[in-house]
Amino acid sequence: MKEDLEEKQDQKHWGKINVPLTLQEQLGKLTKAELDDIRKSLDLKGVSSLKKAELISVLLEMIPKSLEQICLPFDAERFRLLTKIAHNGGYMIAPILEPHQVEYFRDRGLIFTGTFQGKRVLAIPAELIDSILMIAEDKKLTAIINRNTEWIKLTYGLCYYYGTLSTAQLSDMLETYTKEPFRLEEYLEVIYDANSYHKEITIDNEGFSNRRVFDPKRVKQEHRSRESLSFYPFTKKQLFKAGEAGFVERNQIYLKFVEFLTQNYDMDRKTADSFVEECVYATRIGEGPNQVMQYLGSVLEFESLEMIQAVMDQVVYLMNNTKQWFLKGYTPIELREQSLQPELVTSPKHSESKTNEKIGRNDPCPCGSGKKYKKCCGR
Repeated sequence: MKEDLEEKQDQKHWGKINVPLTLQEQLGKLTKAELDDIRKSLDLKGVSSLKKAELISVLLEMIPKSLEQICLPFDAERFRLLTKIAHNGGYMIAPILEPHQVEYFRDRGLIFTGTFQGKRVLAIPAELIDSILMIAEDKKLTAIINRNTEWIKLTYGLCYYYGTLSTAQLSDMLETYTKEPFRLEEYLEVIYDANSYHKEITIDNEGFSNRRVFDPKRVKQEHRSRESLSFYPFTKKQLFKAGEAGFVERNQIYLKFVEFLTQNYDMDRKTADSFVEECVYATRIGEGPNQVMQYLGSVLEFESLEMIQAVMDQVVYLMNNTKQWFLKGYTPIELREQSLQPELVTSPKHSESKTNEKIGRNDPCPCGSGKKYKKCCGR
């Protein structure tokens, strides 16, 4: 069912297209529902009851008129893509975009997609090219887009390291980092629009959260329980880096764990990296070493107590050196060094005489879960 929907969406996004194209011919190919999506994104009032042909006439007039308004919440990535297509004569080979990102541009009547001469392309209507090139030279708009980019990157970076922040906390932090008065209403318009394209965070009643946070209320409770502990003082450069799509902080301990897995198991570096990344996120949502070991037991085979202990040592070392949401961006090691909260993750040690023992399938799992080995790390 899911595959059928994806195939249908793929056909919708990448059917045959002729370029260069006009706005009228592209709007004419859209369904009434798709035209309504454009109408809603332009916030056009009093036209919801129009028939398809009538609505197309309105959009033909309003899309060019609304061009600058459409671009106002953009960041550098989206604006750069739009102007690149314009500079290229109105179409270009499509870069890798997620389906929701394709929808984002189609819903604004700016960029249309399809397959031309066997290649997937992005195209803008010919009648918009000159206007796009003109606003690309507008210094005022460029300054707004640079500001938006800064807001978005900082927001994503702060949520990456702190997990969840309230609107008030985020506002204060952004004002500190940008060193400018913060305009909340403008910011919210920008960040909501950005998130429909990037989908890097979730926004709800608890505030703003990294997309991997599944219990923002608990993150906030953990923050409150450490009221005397200030948030880790990241630099603006660090937050900008963490605000990039797909960013993962790979410190030396992380990389050593990846290397350990590639040396001891038949797997490539990409696979090992994905396992370690999952361990990091398990740590950030509050899982303990036993839960992390259970996860690893589902993807790795532990043939001896010695191997279990070696993996557990890697896990503990990683957890103690991972910047954690509950700890306001600190690692347990950093807090220990400052004598702020000497709570390090520890692992059970096994006597040397038993480290090379084979584990029976029905023996208790050495990870401490209380389950039989065959139903835990020995699966």
